Amino acid sequence: MKDYPIFRLTIALVAGILFANTYWTEIAYWSIGVLPLLLLALWRLLNEHSYAGRWIFGAGVSVFMFVVGSVLTTYSWEKVKIEWPKEYRTYQGVVWETPQEKTKTYQCRVNVSNKDVLLYFLKDSLSASLKVGDWLLFHSRIESPRNREGFHEFDYAGFLYHRGISGTAFVSSGFWKKQGIPEQGNLKLIALSFREKVIEKYKEWGIGLSRLPILSALTLGYKGDLDKETRDAYSVAGISHVLALSGMHIGIVWLLLDGAFRLLMKRRSCVLKWVLVTVVLWTFAFIVGLEASVVRAVVMCMLMEMGRLSNNKPLSMNTLSVAAFFMLLYRPFYLFDVGFQLSFVAVFSILLLYPLFYCMIPCKNRMSRWIWGMMSVSMSAQLGTAPLVMYYFSNFSLYFMVANLIVGLLVPMIIYVAIVMVALAPFPMMQGWVVKIMNGLIAGLNGCADWISRLPYSSVSLSVWEPIEIILFYIMLFVGVKYGQTKKRKWFIGLLGIVASLLGLHLCLLLAKTIL
Repeated sequence: MKDYPIFRLTIALVAGILFANTYWTEIAYWSIGVLPLLLLALWRLLNEHSYAGRWIFGAGVSVFMFVVGSVLTTYSWEKVKIEWPKEYRTYQGVVWETPQEKTKTYQCRVNVSNKDVLLYFLKDSLSASLKVGDWLLFHSRIESPRNREGFHEFDYAGFLYHRGISGTAFVSSGFWKKQGIPEQGNLKLIALSFREKVIEKYKEWGIGLSRLPILSALTLGYKGDLDKETRDAYSVAGISHVLALSGMHIGIVWLLLDGAFRLLMKRRSCVLKWVLVTVVLWTFAFIVGLEASVVRAVVMCMLMEMGRLSNNKPLSMNTLSVAAFFMLLYRPFYLFDVGFQLSFVAVFSILLLYPLFYCMIPCKNRMSRWIWGMMSVSMSAQLGTAPLVMYYFSNFSLYFMVANLIVGLLVPMIIYVAIVMVALAPFPMMQGWVVKIMNGLIAGLNGCADWISRLPYSSVSLSVWEPIEIILFYIMLFVGVKYGQTKKRKWFIGLLGIVASLLGLHLCLLLAKTIL
């Protein structure tokens, strides 16, 4: 672990966040009093026994980060968990995100007195016109989030709190109205408004109505227009992750930029290249509405480019840890976001498993190496995220290899063609041909998802993993890969192998029971 100093700090920070989230009391704040004494002891230790006491110094730093994580999480809880008045009152707020259409209502995230609440407006002609930035005056009773009846296994209240939502309310027709002009000057609201304009441009350019939701999800991260059938087909096929704008999509854009700037610039221009890549990626993040998952991915790409400036290593465990470390310092509740977990675990798994998979089959030509490389990346990410997918979604796609190989080919093409389509906006005739290509690619992606979802046993429902089992799995994965090929700690590796075999046997028995 000495080769991963930032990784160790991140683990301590995560442990502190989990502790404070479970035991949300004044204990976290009491621990602040320990910090001055701890820092003083560490300073004296370094001056007197700098080498002999290095392990004590490391343990002290870990304790320090644990306390920092606990304090930040406790502070975050106090900001979001408040008591609203029990009686009906009149409030003023601004629509903070694009309204989501539900069965009988429109769901809006509204900022009220610097607190985010979820408002549900009954469907009518007025609520259908709601948009980002609208100032609202409404009369209702805001309630703190609470768990729904019949969903005992899902902590709905905790889910909303971790998203920064302090309350929910239903607003009846006639008890609200738009007030004044839309909010101006807020960067996020400006970004979301710009995203809506881009979606309108997609419609004007001729993207089919059945294909528009897919294109909006893949390039802009907007999933409000996706119907249930499409969501289910992608979920059963094991490729629902492509509909959530994340690190994969930003990585595709980054690879394009990296290749383009590498052709145009010499090595001495690496600093300029980093600046240009950063500017373009943040511009893209702004276009898609500064979504949290996109911001995470952009930060990660910036760190990868910085790594190249120092040691020419594009990505390492420490680079990944730095991105997670600073993002958790900024917002500890990111740790409980499913997208955050899947993004970092996927990259973590690729770093560990990709070299092993890629070396299994020697490829002699460039095309075979590229295809096997794509398959190795897909297998690494899928196997690494499988426990989380089964835990959160209770299903696992048996054809994920085939599905993700298709996705690995079509999704980059769709994103690159989308960039060309936007660039050719001043040339309608040329753009028309690109739009036809785009419609064909999306139709092909939808067709593949539908075909795979209809195959026998395309998806198996499983409720196997518990949080402690997931943590043990990733510990075994890390230790097994890092020390499995060495001659040291054979007994420890053997023990991990026995435990892993037992867990694997348990999983196979449950899988067989489910299928049969």
